[in-house]
Amino acid sequence: MLYKVKAHIFFGLLLLAVFSFTGACKSKNKTVSARNIQPAGNTAPTDGQKEATFGYMYINGCTERMKGNLQQALKIFEECKKWDAKNPAVNYELGTIYKMLGNNEMALANAKVCAAADQKNEWYQLLLVECYNSLRQYNQAIKVRENLVKNFPDKSDFKEDLAIEYALTGQYERSLKIYEELEKNHGINEQLILNKVKLLKSQRRYNDAEAELLRLSASDKYDARYYSYLAEFYLEQNQPDKAKSVYDKILEIDPNNPSVNLALHDYYNAKGQEEEAFRYLKKAYTNPDLDLNTKSDILAQFYKNAEQGSADAAGKGAELAKIMLELHPKSPEANGIYADFLRLDRKTKEAAKYYYLAAVNEKRNFRVWRNLLYAENELARFDSLAKHSEACYELFPTLPEAYLFNGLANIQLKEYQKAVFSLKQGFDYVVDNKAFALDFLRAMGDAYNYLKDYPKSDKAFNDALKIDADNTYVLNNYAYFLSLRNENLDVAEKYSKRANDLKPNNRSYMDTYGWILYMQKKYAEAEIWLSKAAAMSANDATVLEHYGDALFRVNKTNEALQQWNLAKQAGGNSESLLKKIKEKKLND
Repeated sequence: MLYKVKAHIFFGLLLLAVFSFTGACKSKNKTVSARNIQPAGNTAPTDGQKEATFGYMYINGCTERMKGNLQQALKIFEECKKWDAKNPAVNYELGTIYKMLGNNEMALANAKVCAAADQKNEWYQLLLVECYNSLRQYNQAIKVRENLVKNFPDKSDFKEDLAIEYALTGQYERSLKIYEELEKNHGINEQLILNKVKLLKSQRRYNDAEAELLRLSASDKYDARYYSYLAEFYLEQNQPDKAKSVYDKILEIDPNNPSVNLALHDYYNAKGQEEEAFRYLKKAYTNPDLDLNTKSDILAQFYKNAEQGSADAAGKGAELAKIMLELHPKSPEANGIYADFLRLDRKTKEAAKYYYLAAVNEKRNFRVWRNLLYAENELARFDSLAKHSEACYELFPTLPEAYLFNGLANIQLKEYQKAVFSLKQGFDYVVDNKAFALDFLRAMGDAYNYLKDYPKSDKAFNDALKIDADNTYVLNNYAYFLSLRNENLDVAEKYSKRANDLKPNNRSYMDTYGWILYMQKKYAEAEIWLSKAAAMSANDATVLEHYGDALFRVNKTNEALQQWNLAKQAGGNSESLLKKIKEKKLND
């Protein structure tokens, strides 16, 4: 209520202007109080000096209140009250401040003083009404409002407020009488009619409420909004066919009205006419006036149903998402949700494009960034994944997923130090989430191994197995790295065997187990396992080379040479492999 504040600051300024004189206050940086008023010598302060000081104190109090220093303002005005206990302006300020501080009893005590002092001051009376209502003394508030109407007969808003008070206290007929008087004086008014309808509905006078809405819609046959109130009323009364006829009238006035098209979608959906319902929904979506939040909320439900296996929801949702994107091409929401439907349709490459467009324009929505990272990881775009995951954890520094993706990307890019740095940072933000902790630990196990920091690699893998002793990824990788180092082969064999038991017919796991047997010099067993792995790995140079080595150890030289050549054709070009082929033997 800034206008009230201004009125009383002006009052204080008048006091200061009328009564101030040189020397009334020596310092403007001090709060003036009754205790520090002491004229020179033993001369008692004159009435003019007192009034000037009082005015200065009042201004000081108003200033502190406007600054938000309520306690300081309270002290000043309480000091003013010692000088003039019945001063209406001071009591008004005190009442206002006490109310702001939540002390409704003290607010009421001061409001009563200022209201009684000046019955014609509307601000004093309104403060008293607010205080009575805060203490639920509604009948007392009504009496004050009745006096306001009596003292200000031309102010229709006071009458409207009184009508509302009457309605709140169950005095419905009095409330209706005021609305009728207002309408008689001012004609049909939208807000008055709506208030009246609300009141009639509370009394279950539905026919009267309908009549009022019909009068409102008849007052302007070209205002679609008036018809919409009537249609909503019919829906509330479970009269959908009447609502439908009103919606048809609205569409004659405004054929693209999005709210009406949404309502008709609901109407036909309730009747089981899904295609007709969807036609109206599409019409609503083609209107740019339908806000993005509403469009997004509707599409979120389509997406949820699509995720649960509804092909119809997936198709219709994608169609609506495309319409939304065409109308709002730069909207992060439109790009993000269109990408969601593309990804659901396994169009990950296209989805990544729209996730990126959504992410670069959205710095607050982690979901969009996360989906971009998942898509890029799925597409093995590790350069982009490293760049975008770094941007993501700078925007969302306490969310671990971005650090994990950055670590995984840098492992693939052979930037192992960068990977470890990100993984260690992100791991600090993992709280009460074993699945996340496991992902970080197994990635750290890989990264430290490639850095040849084997103690830290082993610790990461062992910590991961404490979380999930049957995690096949950890069991396999840990076992394989041990075999490459020719260390703890009994442990490696145990872990690799467990991985194969849990996940049989996995070529990578079979290769690991076969290679561990090879390193244990169990060549005949190794040949069997590596043969199975090679049969499933025509393009895996490492597996084919391992199989060739095992064949050589069981004196199958020609077969071994054949597998080494296949490994070369599959992309193997290590110096060791090429030497085997050239010399037709293992180079121990």
